[in-house]
Amino acid sequence: MTSLKQYKEQYINQNIQFVLIDQEGTILESDQTFIELNLGDYIYELHPFFATYSAFLDISDETMTYNCVHLEFNEKEFITDVKMMKKGKLVLLVIYNLTGHYNSYQQIAQARNESIINSELVVLKNLELEERERFKNAFIRNFSHELRNPLTSIISITKLLEGSKLNNEQSQMVDFLKESNTNLKLLLDDIMSISMIASGKLQLRNKIFSLISLLELIDFTYRSKTNGGAIRFKMDYDKKIPEFIEGDRLRVFQVLTNLLDNALKFTEEGTITLNVSLNQKRANKVSLRFEVSDTGVGIPSEKTNAIFESFIQLESEGKKEGAGLGLSIVKGLVGLMGSEVHVKSELGKGTTFYFDITLTYALDLASKPIDRAKKKNPDISKLKADKKYKVLLVEDDERTQMVLFKTLMDTNFFYIDLVNDGALVFETVINNSYDIILMDVDLPNVSGDQITKLIREFPFKNIKKIPIIGVTANVFEESIEDYLSLGMNAVVTKPFDFDELLNTMVKFLK
Repeated sequence: MTSLKQYKEQYINQNIQFVLIDQEGTILESDQTFIELNLGDYIYELHPFFATYSAFLDISDETMTYNCVHLEFNEKEFITDVKMMKKGKLVLLVIYNLTGHYNSYQQIAQARNESIINSELVVLKNLELEERERFKNAFIRNFSHELRNPLTSIISITKLLEGSKLNNEQSQMVDFLKESNTNLKLLLDDIMSISMIASGKLQLRNKIFSLISLLELIDFTYRSKTNGGAIRFKMDYDKKIPEFIEGDRLRVFQVLTNLLDNALKFTEEGTITLNVSLNQKRANKVSLRFEVSDTGVGIPSEKTNAIFESFIQLESEGKKEGAGLGLSIVKGLVGLMGSEVHVKSELGKGTTFYFDITLTYALDLASKPIDRAKKKNPDISKLKADKKYKVLLVEDDERTQMVLFKTLMDTNFFYIDLVNDGALVFETVINNSYDIILMDVDLPNVSGDQITKLIREFPFKNIKKIPIIGVTANVFEESIEDYLSLGMNAVVTKPFDFDELLNTMVKFLK
């Protein structure tokens, strides 16, 4: 039976070599464990490392240890620890062969370093992606802001042209221009929606509204769009669904219209259907399924995931349709509602999009909420017929100035003063009396929201009570809330319809 001593000699002794050297550096003895040494040779000649031998002899220390020494003998490399010990007039050299140990350690250290480097690369990549996302969102906001001023002018000038004397051909051109303006405004709103969803700044605003009225509006809109064409619009909804529910009416409308518009783009003939069914009602919660189907060209199976990405377009008969934003917006908004949009499609036969959302509904509604979705014509009968109201228009864009001057003056209800520099507004307000102020937010020198704050804090002449309507190209909800908190009575976003602006003015004029 092999003893423990024999095992130790077998596994330990083969990795430790003892060499006895005199003070001249001559090798006197060696057990030749793993390095073959010739007795009588000088230690200095074996390897450059042993040049340290003479230095060891000159110091007072009795023992010196050197770690991780690379020694090469007969084309074979060893990684060793070397210990030199003074024994009277001789030196005992102990060489530990730790090649396997150091190689393992190096591999572990390398793996650890690579892991750290990979982690840092992931962090850097995430930072780069975040920076790209910030740049993209900032670019979209600025780009949108710059587009809204000229678009406001185009919409307003189109409104002026529509009210002038036009022949049939000119009327058709104005109708085409109005449709183009509407499409451009919707595209601009879609781009902003994508940016707000991506940056997490879009929040749902849940209020009680009539779901039935919303569906009737959609039914009327898309029956009108398909009237007399090769496409028929059909809508069905479960009669058991509650009429009044609590949710974000605007976003539900945006999701459904984006899906329906997408169906119109890719359907040349047949039927487009909106179906709303009841999944279940429990307590005051109702689960509804919204489903939009068409008989259009269908979607290839390999593209069913890609269609929900921003700016991805499908092709219909070799032509790209749309800007590739609608379905991305649908995905983002449905996600905010706590659900997911699904798609079923078959090439040449059509496509169905559907999603389920759970909403709160009122069990006992004492009074019906007012449906404010319908656009109202300005009720100028509320203004005094024998009075002209004095308006301070604070606007630096010359095109917007011209349009607002023309449209407001044509009503015969207003006198208008103009200021185009934020630094001059406060002085003008102090030295004159105004019934209302139209305040652009983005002004040179001093911004419109800061001017509003100063006016609201002014202690004399009832200046602080003048109604102020903010006009801005910034459509982020939190920004609008900030403007209102600083003292603006209302905020109208560009591009605005003149009737919308006039309605807002009438509301605050006495």
